[in-house]
Amino acid sequence: MLVASILKQVFSNRNVLAISTTNMLYQIFNGLWQLWWTLYLIDELNTPIYIVGFLATIQSGSSILFQLPGGILADRIGRKKVIIFGTGLRVIAPIFLFTARSWQWVVPGVILNATTSIYMPAFNALIAESLPKERRGTAFGAYRMMTSIPGIFMPVVSGYYLEVMGVAKGVRIGLMMFTVAALIATVVRAIFLEETFDPQARRAEASKEKSRSDGLWATFKRQHKTVYAMLGVAIISRFAMNMTWTFLSYYAVDVLNLTTTQYGMLQSVATLISTPLLLVSGMIADRFGRMPCILLARGLGPFDSLSLLLIKDYNQLLAAYSVIGVAGGLGGGRIRGGGYMGGPAWQALITDIVPQKDRGKVLGLMGTITGIASLPGPALGGYLYESNPNTLLALGAGLEALVIPIILLFVKEPKSEEKVQ
Repeated sequence: MLVASILKQVFSNRNVLAISTTNMLYQIFNGLWQLWWTLYLIDELNTPIYIVGFLATIQSGSSILFQLPGGILADRIGRKKVIIFGTGLRVIAPIFLFTARSWQWVVPGVILNATTSIYMPAFNALIAESLPKERRGTAFGAYRMMTSIPGIFMPVVSGYYLEVMGVAKGVRIGLMMFTVAALIATVVRAIFLEETFDPQARRAEASKEKSRSDGLWATFKRQHKTVYAMLGVAIISRFAMNMTWTFLSYYAVDVLNLTTTQYGMLQSVATLISTPLLLVSGMIADRFGRMPCILLARGLGPFDSLSLLLIKDYNQLLAAYSVIGVAGGLGGGRIRGGGYMGGPAWQALITDIVPQKDRGKVLGLMGTITGIASLPGPALGGYLYESNPNTLLALGAGLEALVIPIILLFVKEPKSEEKVQ
């Protein structure tokens, strides 16, 4: 009954319902091609591995350019307009990737796809501002749980789908289906989203404040010190993720000789277990604090790479990914549960300590700094993979382990009276 009550409370909000349903639609059709994009580039477009890393670097570098402007726009013109604009760009980007017949012609599509990151600060801010303040962790957990449902079945479905269709045809059909899904999402968000931030009211309020003259960096400097520590954690996590994630599916097929269906099943097993536990992690974050979930989520970071590096038997890999799923769910997720800047407890803590008037700018600046710092990751990953794939996975796991002492020493939760609205 408690779970049903929580879900009803969260998804009775119009914004959360519109965002979550369109996000799930994205993930269903995105899942037909994105996990296998590296295989497509290497096997079908004859792209050298180091060029795959170069393309991922272009993707990251391009997205950097739009994170900060997106955050500033979100705090000036509101969340909804920026989200609709960014969602609309998603309609166009897959068409460029679909028509490319060499890696050189992939570049424009990669850049345009990265441009869609302009709406991420507004996206995160709108969700935070639409959820009930008194149960932010639980609400984020419910949202993450529902939007993670496609991740349960799409990896194994898409793996089998590629075995039947072939990598080239399967990925191209997936790209076109994703284009249609993006168009539907743009229309739904334009019709149903409600603005949570009043730019005119904020400008009137800001005109009375001396802090109105503060620059972007001054705005960031006056934030809670925990924000700086979280930025450090995000930088390291994203660098390691950028360095290894692009090559994990190819490693599984190329080195471990897994089929696409088998690797997809590993992802599906982990997500199947972690998805229902995301709501539990949000409840834990509200009752016992954000830190336990954040620490568990980041602590499991090394195991995605280490499991593939150390375990060669498929059945043992299934068991390892089951453990990853439990830890990922209770910890509020990592890559599959919210990414380097995600997870219910992580998002709830950001919302607790960053004032609404600064959220878009702070999230945008954090995304920009994190992106710049992690920019060499994919290129380094491509170089290391060509040299020795095992070295790449070991180094990636080692880097992810570095965030654990940072969290223990420097990430602090504010007291109840210090939390912002």
